[in-house]
Amino acid sequence: MSHKVTTIIKSDKAVANNESRLSICLLANGFSFSIIASHDEIVLFAEVEFDFNIPLGTLSQSIKDFFAQNNISTFGFKQATLAVFSDDFVWVPEHLHEPVRNRQYLQMVSKPALDSGIYHIAVPHLHSMMVFTAPATVVTAFKLAIPGIDVHCQHSILASQSLLKKSALHPVLLMYVRDRVGDFEAFYNNQLLLSNSFSASNENELLYRAIELMKQLHLETPDMELAICGNVGREIYSLLQHYFPNVSLYTGHPFTFTNPQFHTLPTYKHIMLFS
Repeated sequence: MSHKVTTIIKSDKAVANNESRLSICLLANGFSFSIIASHDEIVLFAEVEFDFNIPLGTLSQSIKDFFAQNNISTFGFKQATLAVFSDDFVWVPEHLHEPVRNRQYLQMVSKPALDSGIYHIAVPHLHSMMVFTAPATVVTAFKLAIPGIDVHCQHSILASQSLLKKSALHPVLLMYVRDRVGDFEAFYNNQLLLSNSFSASNENELLYRAIELMKQLHLETPDMELAICGNVGREIYSLLQHYFPNVSLYTGHPFTFTNPQFHTLPTYKHIMLFS
């Protein structure tokens, strides 16, 4: 078997695909996904161990089979999104963006592998395009299995409109914690000041990076907010509280639900699905 469901929470409510949004996030050993119905109601969340190391045609069919076995059609969603974590990315103003130059844009800031898939996605509230790399075979398989799916990288999701609006009131530094990496977005006065990823071998390095960015970007105000999400444990949360005046868990968009099990779902860990 190429897959194994490790976590699933679902509602008994029947929802038509054309009234709901499918969000998928690639993980190191599989993917997580959610289905959100109209009126922002969560009807399904799941984590899946999945073997991506198979040929493209077989992989695409395996994805279709997985959803079919769970009584989910992959066609006709109101919106479908695939989120990937990319090491090569760059923001390009929308009025300057030319798709044929995507690799050229990336080569100005990084060295993308020749066999990497290169994608772009519009981020309208920033009047920008995010250009990024992602595993070509996996992304193509999802595109074949789920027609019309949009592909995002972490920064096009984390640079959210809600945090941009909040920055009109006070500076906001967002930190997404993952294995040996911190993804950061900084907002102030309705502007995105920074969007980048930094390696960090431990929690102290993440703390140092957050403090350094706060000082470099002149965000040190009494009401500055440090919003954190991702793989956040009690230790790092407590550590950050000693150095920042206002630390909060970023839980993304507020949702409703009928199954009380969703109340226990740590949305801050799955922000790629719920932002």
